[in-house]
Amino acid sequence: MIASERRLYIRRSLEEKGIINLKEVARELGIAEITVRRDFEKMEEDGLLKRVQGGAMLEDVTETAELTMERKGSINNAAKAKVAEYAAGIIKNGDCVFIDAGTSAAHMVEYLAKKRINIVTYNELVVKKLAKPILADIYMIGGKYVPGFSMFAGTVAQDALKEYHFDHAFMGCTSVDVKDRTSYATDADSLAMKKIAMENAAHRYLLIDVTKLERRSFLRFASTNDFDLVICDQDGTVEPRQFPDNFRFI
Repeated sequence: MIASERRLYIRRSLEEKGIINLKEVARELGIAEITVRRDFEKMEEDGLLKRVQGGAMLEDVTETAELTMERKGSINNAAKAKVAEYAAGIIKNGDCVFIDAGTSAAHMVEYLAKKRINIVTYNELVVKKLAKPILADIYMIGGKYVPGFSMFAGTVAQDALKEYHFDHAFMGCTSVDVKDRTSYATDADSLAMKKIAMENAAHRYLLIDVTKLERRSFLRFASTNDFDLVICDQDGTVEPRQFPDNFRFI
């Protein structure tokens, strides 16, 4: 992997997490730690990150992890909203809907709140995005609060989520490797919640933007074949005919 590819991966990881571990990056990329350290040094010189003990972060070390998710929400915002609006059009009054963690799925509540449906989520961003009027009944799954991802997770949340059945589940992910037809996640807590929701849903949808295509992370989530649709924005850089039939570019 050439330097520009490594540094793009590092930058994307920072945008997703806010702070990253040097050893983990080396393991994920299959390269020596000294190579990652040199990349960190170069990127710090360019003002792209700040090195900290054992890793790197986007901003000053005093910034809280919670702000990271808020920053992430501003990345590719228009594309995420476009995907969310299309996905919301699938839902009919009376449906029970699951909204996954992350910024892409959270956008859906802006279009779903005015429908007479049940919404179940563990994503705190869903509540933050609510605007009146609200006709939907919204159920927040509680548990261990994970501020870096603005979500509730852990065994308490998992047990609560198992009690629900969903007509439709709208999922997010970190990246999608189209060749292997695999989606990835970066957090084990959210991965457990995702898999429960997938098992309990009649229909499943993956919401992504084009920046997540042709990338890998270090936690396998699900095969793209497991989704009724993989809904993605279209920016002119991809050729839809080269993708599986369940990919929908809008």
